[in-house]
Order: sequence, then structure tokens, then C-alpha cells
Amino acid sequence: MNFITILITLLILSVLVVVHELGHFLAAKKTGVLVEEFAIGMGPRLFGHQGKETLFTIRAIPIGGFCKMRGEEPKLDEEGKIIPKDPDFVPDVRSYESKTQWQKLFILVAGSLMNMIFAWVLLFIISLVMGQMNFIQAIANASLNTWRFAGLIFQSFAMLFTGQIGFDNLAGPIGMVSMVGTFMNQGVMIVMAFTAMLSVNLGIINMFPIPALDGGRFFVIIIELITRRKFSPELENKINYFGFFALIILAIIIAVNDIMRLAS
Repeated sequence: MNFITILITLLILSVLVVVHELGHFLAAKKTGVLVEEFAIGMGPRLFGHQGKETLFTIRAIPIGGFCKMRGEEPKLDEEGKIIPKDPDFVPDVRSYESKTQWQKLFILVAGSLMNMIFAWVLLFIISLVMGQMNFIQAIANASLNTWRFAGLIFQSFAMLFTGQIGFDNLAGPIGMVSMVGTFMNQGVMIVMAFTAMLSVNLGIINMFPIPALDGGRFFVIIIELITRRKFSPELENKINYFGFFALIILAIIIAVNDIMRLAS
């Protein structure tokens, strides 16, 4: 594990998240939602460019990014409590909250869809270069391998929940650095294939009905459509906080597994 390998791993993760957020950005623009900021990276702002509507920024921590849409999150007071809305308040027509449930579903699923498209493009390039296939064959091969990667993810989770494999088999960012280092020795195309697999992973897992993920919000909207009753912002916020902390705990467990695996 060296500094270059760590940087490449961070770059891969950042590209996958930015691609994901680009999906949300394009879907928001398509449905008329104002995107206030599109950021590459997290933390303090290093550089910003004000576009026609959206502020495009680069931030200090080179991990991930975000797409901030108008009206997407509830407004909080100084104590972090949700500020109740005036029942007569009419949301801005350019805000996320003003859109129909179906438009919101489209915006939510667009991030994962973009990850799948990105994976397919990488696999298409690999098929052309390494497989020396013609255009039609490369399209078919890329589609098949994208489908296979998706199947492997569901198979892995099925084995996890049935006890065939344990949580100690899961790898996080630390374990990824080790894997990227191994794949780098095998060539750029192998790293691209690994990136494609990760992109499919991100696209699918993000749509799982887990609070704090797009899939959790997607699931809430589906329930609202079925029951014809809207969740209160307070309840939805509590569900998201619970999901966020659960994901943090899972991330810590995976990180410990990574460290123990490397130490052994």
C-alpha cells in the first residue's frame, strides 16, 4: 500500500460519487428543479464558478461530492429542529418539494441509473480494446457483464443474510486500497473493470430501502403513493438520522475488518 495507490483509490471513489450526483443534477434540470450547487469533493470550498443558475464548486476533501437542490432538505432552527411550515405556504415552482411524487422518484433513481450507464461505458471500452470486438459485439458484451456484476451483488447479499459468508468478508475503502494496488499491477483495463464493478455496486446498493440512502427516500414516496398519506418532515428526518447512524456503525465494522485483514 503506497501513496499513489491511495490517491488512485480516492480518485475512483470520487469519480463514482460525482457520476452519481451528475445523474441527480441532470434529472433535476429535466424536471425544472433549481440546483443551487454542484460540488466535487467535500469540506471547505476551494474554488467556485457561478453558472447561469448553479454554483459549481471544488472542495478541499477529495472524496465524493453533492448536488444541492432547492427545497430538498427541511429548514432547521439553531437547535437542529425542523421549522414547521405555514400551512398556506406555496413552495417555489423551481424547488424539489413542489414536484410531483413521480418526478421526485425520477430524480432519486437517476443517480443510480447514471452509475449503471457509467459502468456500461467502461465495460464497452474494455470490450473494444481487450476483447477486440466489433461495435455490436462490444455493446452486447458490455450489457452482459453489467448484468453479471449486478447479479453478483445480489448473490453476495443473499449469502450474507443466509450466513454463508460473514461481515468479515466485506471490504471497505481501506480494503479497496489493497485491491486497487493488486489490480494496478495487472494493467489499466483491469482497474477500469474493477471501477465498473464498483459503479454497479454503488448504483444498486444506493437503491436499497435503507434510510439515508436514495432507496430509503424512494421507498417512502412509494408508501405515500400507495397509502395516499404523506410522511411528516419530522418523522422522515428521524428515519434518515437512524439510517445514517446505522450506516456509520456498519462502516466502522467494515473498517475494523479491513485493518485486521491487512494486519494478518
